[in-house]
Amino acid sequence: MRFSAAEAVRAAGIDEDRLMAAIAPVEPSRVPVWRAGRMMRTLWPRGITAMALPWGIYLAPAVLERPLADLGPLIVHELTHIAQWRRLGPVGWARSYLGDYLRSRRGGMQHHDAYRAIGLEVEARAAAEALRPGGPR
Repeated sequence: MRFSAAEAVRAAGIDEDRLMAAIAPVEPSRVPVWRAGRMMRTLWPRGITAMALPWGIYLAPAVLERPLADLGPLIVHELTHIAQWRRLGPVGWARSYLGDYLRSRRGGMQHHDAYRAIGLEVEARAAAEALRPGGPR
């Protein structure tokens, strides 16, 4: 299964102008969304259902069973990661992401809490929440 991120955003009723302002210069219509293959999923930590790479978004098969409109916030989250990658570059993104995680782990946080404290993840969750149709919960 393959579709564009824009299709999920539109189906979810997400304000595309606000989205574009938040993720510039990423164009959702040019970001493909694919089913993550078995090999890729074996590398994902437990609980991960999606991953953004600079060229597209990969979703776990179970996520793709949901209606397209339900994927909007997750797609916004992943588009935010693509925008971060473009803003920081691969080395800057990895330094920020891994640095935050490792600092949290050294500070005594368990894996899940350290993951949730990563600044780039916090930013992506906040973008998805802010752009949720009908406003944040």
